Amino acid sequence: MAVPAIRLSDQPASVRLQILLAKVRLSRSEAAQARALAQQVASWPAFLSVARRNFSVPLMRSHLAQLDADIPAETWDDMQQQANQTAFYNMRMIAAQKRFRDLCLTPNGIEGIFFKGVNLAIRFYGDAGLRPCRDIDVLVPRAAMRDVLRASVEAGYVPVSPEAQPIEVRSERDVNAILRFGESITLVTPEGVVIDLQDRLDKHSGIFSGFDVFDKSVPNTIAGETFQTLPTAFLFNYLCHHHTRHTWSRLHWLSDLDAISTSDHFDQAETLALAEALGQLGTVRASLELHRLMSTDTPWDDTPALERGKTFLKLCILNLPGDLALEKRLSMQMIGGEFMYRWQARPDLIARARRGWWRSILHPPVSHYARMPLPGPLQWLYIYPRLADLVHRTLQRIRPIKR
Repeated sequence: MAVPAIRLSDQPASVRLQILLAKVRLSRSEAAQARALAQQVASWPAFLSVARRNFSVPLMRSHLAQLDADIPAETWDDMQQQANQTAFYNMRMIAAQKRFRDLCLTPNGIEGIFFKGVNLAIRFYGDAGLRPCRDIDVLVPRAAMRDVLRASVEAGYVPVSPEAQPIEVRSERDVNAILRFGESITLVTPEGVVIDLQDRLDKHSGIFSGFDVFDKSVPNTIAGETFQTLPTAFLFNYLCHHHTRHTWSRLHWLSDLDAISTSDHFDQAETLALAEALGQLGTVRASLELHRLMSTDTPWDDTPALERGKTFLKLCILNLPGDLALEKRLSMQMIGGEFMYRWQARPDLIARARRGWWRSILHPPVSHYARMPLPGPLQWLYIYPRLADLVHRTLQRIRPIKR
């Protein structure tokens, strides 16, 4: 199943404006072009709907306010309300992050690494309210996962499946099942904030496993509190990998590219050298090309120039309307569940990802245990609902994408 073909040069003003306003910082020429594009937007409610779906409302509201764009009052009020809600929710997330660290990590002598989300927003955007966040991402050593899970449950946190189904933890069997079947551990705090607890940054390739992030983590100050986070060059490499794995299906991921690569912390030479050492130079170079294409100073023609960056840009534009079926089908093209294209990484990493994916294909998800918590000797029965899931996903994959 091929990616649907689109012509970049045919994209309307509303699409071009969405991409341009995903930048955190606009140059004078970009601001002038944004004003011109805003005058060509046919429907501001439709524009806002796309921005909402793409987690880009606060940043676009900030830009449009400075551009003094002629937006209907009702749409502007909706945009302002959503931006305020984002700022309020992100403040709740900061408080929840501190509480989680103080209750579940520090007492166990664990130094978790907080990355993405509000940590990324404050460090690179300069304003926690400019980047909507759905959860708190925490990286902890694999050996510490059991202790953190136990401490979390004791503190009133509820483990949930990917479908948000609560998993009762009443015995060590429940703890073992969550650790065995979950790719990561998702927790819901007593205040309703979601925490994603991870012990690795890739799925099967091991692309980041050779980098000791705990030894090289850096401090990040949030509301007077210091949290450990990923160093800039490594964070950028990780985000390029992560966002491509999710087919650039959210505009705020483009904003991450701009926020980091235009910050004082960013060293492009160091970032590319690390990308080569990690074996994913293709992904990072294409992501940097994508960042250049966000600017109106770089034409969206259909020539081979910046070809790989344009490939990423096309994925983003295809996903703008929020066609979940299309997004899922695109993700099913992933090689080993991690790479969209072979040129992204070294052949050995792609081969390792493919092998790991095949080994994991029959591994039951934690949602099966959440629905039917079987004792250890009977957990082999989860193979049957897993096979049913695989058949359903295969049928989805072979259906053609409507263009």
